[in-house]
Amino acid sequence: MRRSTALGFAVPVLALMLGLTACSGSAGAPSSGGSPSTADSYAEAYDDYTISLADCLRDQGIAVEDPEPGTAITFDGSDAMNQAYDVCAVELGPPPANPDQLSKTEISDELRLRAQCLRDQGFDVPDPDANGVWDLPEDLFDEARACAVQ
Repeated sequence: MRRSTALGFAVPVLALMLGLTACSGSAGAPSSGGSPSTADSYAEAYDDYTISLADCLRDQGIAVEDPEPGTAITFDGSDAMNQAYDVCAVELGPPPANPDQLSKTEISDELRLRAQCLRDQGFDVPDPDANGVWDLPEDLFDEARACAVQ
């Protein structure tokens, strides 16, 4: 079973595709799922949340290392990890909201443009779904990034 989660798949792919980066933050107490007012406070809240998530996953018996600042935890799609994540999601609540995050529609529109750009270059790639999830082969990430500047 493969599960796409905001922290495990969507965020890294969208950050990679859209060139979004987060500033370093310090690990500390978890943040609630509010909307920080600046990029720095969001980055710190996100880093705090991912560290707390890693702690919770370890408490659930999943061997996972603390993520580097500005990065997400990679989920392997196993039933054990999915079950542990479900417990942690209830315990921790939602991740902090990024005040600069594009809407799902904006993300899907941007990714659809990139998909068409790749098709124009001869690559056989699908469009993203309505949630902005794009099943793009990793070896095409650089080409997709280049399509953003066209």
